[in-house]
Amino acid sequence: MMNNIRQLREQLDISQEQLASLADISVEELDDIENNRTIPSLITANNIKNALNEDFIANVFIFDD
Repeated sequence: MMNNIRQLREQLDISQEQLASLADISVEELDDIENNRTIPSLITANNIKNALNEDFIANVFIFDD
């Protein structure tokens, strides 16, 4: 699974620290997710989606077939 977190975060002009705080996760966890080193839980993915003001999880995460 890939993601658009960095691009969306940069469009909002917020740092990893700010996004992590908004999503209620650690900066280290966000960095691992943003750089595709780990796959977030559904709850964490939803928190990130909400923090990025996105309506759909599919706007943030790209699911591979």
